[in-house]
Amino acid sequence: MKQIARNYVWWENIDRDLEGMARECLPCRELRPAPPAAPLHSWPWPAEPWARLHIDFLCPFNNSYYLIIIDAHSKWIEAEKINTTSANAVCDSLRRHFSRFGLPKRICNGIKHTLVPPYHPSSNGAAENAVRTIKRVLKKAELEKEDINRALSRFLFMYRNTEQSTTGREPAVALLGRRLRGRLDLLRSDTAERVRARQLTEEQRGSAPLRVAQKNEPVLVRNYSKTGSKWDEGVVQARTGPVTYNVATKDGHTHKRHIDQILARKSRHSLSRVMDSSPNKSTSACSRDMSEGGSDHDHDESFDSAEEEASAGPAPAPQPPPPTLLAPTVQRIDKPRREAAIRCCEKLKNRK
Repeated sequence: MKQIARNYVWWENIDRDLEGMARECLPCRELRPAPPAAPLHSWPWPAEPWARLHIDFLCPFNNSYYLIIIDAHSKWIEAEKINTTSANAVCDSLRRHFSRFGLPKRICNGIKHTLVPPYHPSSNGAAENAVRTIKRVLKKAELEKEDINRALSRFLFMYRNTEQSTTGREPAVALLGRRLRGRLDLLRSDTAERVRARQLTEEQRGSAPLRVAQKNEPVLVRNYSKTGSKWDEGVVQARTGPVTYNVATKDGHTHKRHIDQILARKSRHSLSRVMDSSPNKSTSACSRDMSEGGSDHDHDESFDSAEEEASAGPAPAPQPPPPTLLAPTVQRIDKPRREAAIRCCEKLKNRK
């Protein structure tokens, strides 16, 4: 639309006017892709074992279900076969584990239950990784005609006695203070510092700045129901975590959503952005936005201000439109003719 318009007419803020018209197009909104993934946000590493548990289901496998539990401190994994995923079955399984290791601080019985956004498995990444690992073990045992329960027990025994790459210690040593076979404990110092360094390395791999939604900000929120549109209009009620929000939609419901499941309604770029402290990341993020076809009007004001604060010198003065983009017949027109030109561009778009 911009290219066609520039071949015939030009007025101040022509890009912004055309973008505003495109944002009001309901079919275009319905087909919008998900926003860029937010930067990795690691769970804080608990200082003591069995303080925070991550749980998930592996299901179905040979018409059976497995409850997977992983301790965030020691990376100790429990995998128990259950017949159903009902609340009673899950509670019975958890009681058996709690009778051996005690009650954790987070997940019933005065325990704080931390929920994650639905349809966003990376928010519970520790449990998802454990589920994937156990599923691979069960499939391998099935292919080798081995007893599944025996194979699972053997794997868990070896895993709990093997040094974990994140913590640098065996899960058995981290949870129980000893190796399962009674050999010398291979305790390592500064485990918390090593875990945080590993987390920072993973977080720094992504170059996208964190997008932030403000309270009472109108947004588009991902709709996962089988009926209705892909994106529903809503209003941010509260920020419940570094990357999670409560969003109220027009139907009166409140949904917990990850920032990856939220789009802004007012601008082309999604929500305001918090620039990374690394100058290289700030530069790469800005360059990527400009390389994707954005004009002087494509940036959010909050993104621009954050970038200016991170830079050492003053912001460069705005440049006029490149002359190579304008045809020789370009002319400045008044408001009535401008509106007629926008309608013409819309017809050309629909015809295309």
